[in-house]
Amino acid sequence: MESNLEKLHYKVNWQEEFKRKLVSAEQAVEVVKSGDYVVTPLPDQPAILMDALAARSEELKNVTVQVSATSIDPGWAEPAMKDSFNIVAELFIGSRVRPAMDDKRITYLPDLFSMRFKGIDEGRRASERLKDFIFFTPVSPPDANGFCSFGATMWNKRSYAKRARCVIGEIQQNAIRTYGTNYIHVSEIDYFVEPASQPDLTPEEWGDVYKMFHKKSQDEVSSKFRLAEPRVMRLILEVGRAMGLEAAGDFMAPHFGLDEPSEATIGIAKNLKGLIRDGRTIQVGVGRPSVFMVKLGVFDERNDLGIHTEMGAPGIADLVKRGIVNGKYKTLHPGKAVFSTFAGCDAEDIEFIANNPAFELYDSDYVANIQTIAKHDNMTAVNNILQIDLTGQINSESQFGNRMINGQGGQTEFHIGSFISKGGRAISLLPSTAMGGVSTIVPMLDEGALVTIPRQFADTIVTEFGVARLLDKTHRERAEELINVAHPDHRDFLREEAKKLFG
Repeated sequence: MESNLEKLHYKVNWQEEFKRKLVSAEQAVEVVKSGDYVVTPLPDQPAILMDALAARSEELKNVTVQVSATSIDPGWAEPAMKDSFNIVAELFIGSRVRPAMDDKRITYLPDLFSMRFKGIDEGRRASERLKDFIFFTPVSPPDANGFCSFGATMWNKRSYAKRARCVIGEIQQNAIRTYGTNYIHVSEIDYFVEPASQPDLTPEEWGDVYKMFHKKSQDEVSSKFRLAEPRVMRLILEVGRAMGLEAAGDFMAPHFGLDEPSEATIGIAKNLKGLIRDGRTIQVGVGRPSVFMVKLGVFDERNDLGIHTEMGAPGIADLVKRGIVNGKYKTLHPGKAVFSTFAGCDAEDIEFIANNPAFELYDSDYVANIQTIAKHDNMTAVNNILQIDLTGQINSESQFGNRMINGQGGQTEFHIGSFISKGGRAISLLPSTAMGGVSTIVPMLDEGALVTIPRQFADTIVTEFGVARLLDKTHRERAEELINVAHPDHRDFLREEAKKLFG
């Protein structure tokens, strides 16, 4: 079986090849047979293809479908399709399939962006099931030279496409083009599916969107979603109507940058600001509270910053526009803001980024590789965590023991890569309480809690009450640092527990 690299050929008459490969979604998914392994990308899944595959549930058995932070579930995570589809969540679980994870109907793949293809490329026995996988992916229409873009959210799409037995591209008309390696040629794709054009949302549908995000004005909601395709908006509506519009709005607002920072988040931003130095290369995670850091002005008074990050954050492109970020001192890709996805950026960011040579997208297995990150001098990673114990063990994935809230994404790699970078620092943001007042700083992690960052790599913890510096500190000294930034209501208890643990 030839690989997609062997199939690659840049023909002048690529248009004929494209026409020959353009088929219906139903025709395209006929390549999937019982027992096959299908990969769908993070996070903008090709909805038409996924629906078409789910429609074959009665004729397929034991098909593994790999998803990541999926916004789409055409029913295959439900018990009725368990004999047809085995669902694997990679890197991120996401809110759409988290109930299925809670019920143990789906499982989680604890890999890393940089190591995802090691077993496949090296022929490891454990990876044999992946050697013939089928890849579904959104792509832009081809350009004048026959190249398609993966749009604003490249992540590991190109890396999967290079290794797949069969690649099926679902065309997205509004997918932006960028610099970097964000491209794939028509000759590397086996089939194309072109969704029927959809009219914009009706006034009634837009009304439901506004109801869902009722705390925001119509202008704010329209601005956030003006670049989204109608099919994407209808997926959001589908989830919202299923949950109840108001409840869905509270639940979904953080994912779309439509919530407001809490008092704890504002306090964290003030403490983080003092840790950012001129000339550093930064990575900022997406999620709460880090998603607010740019717009809360953490980087506003700095000069000559660089960006090397997995994801974006609202307002991050504006730092380039304002000259705060210029990449002047970056060790790799000087003068360029490097991402593997612009997910997390707002609509204004995306408009500025499209076709802008100051921004580059590269494959996640390069951008989020510990070795790549560590080559940047003065690398500073800023990520969110859920819990830390007094020894410095960091949990960013689970609550109540082993209940998974999400995967680690690129956090482990960026944290460790920044930690070992020359002059680097790994910063973890942590509101001091959660769930109505429960301390997020605990004597020991709960039984079954997942350790995202081993304590040997713990570095700098920021809460709304201050900064805990754990590098080169003993267990007893770490406990003192962490207790000092814990919520005052919990400090006496933590001191008592620390004395029992460390004397």
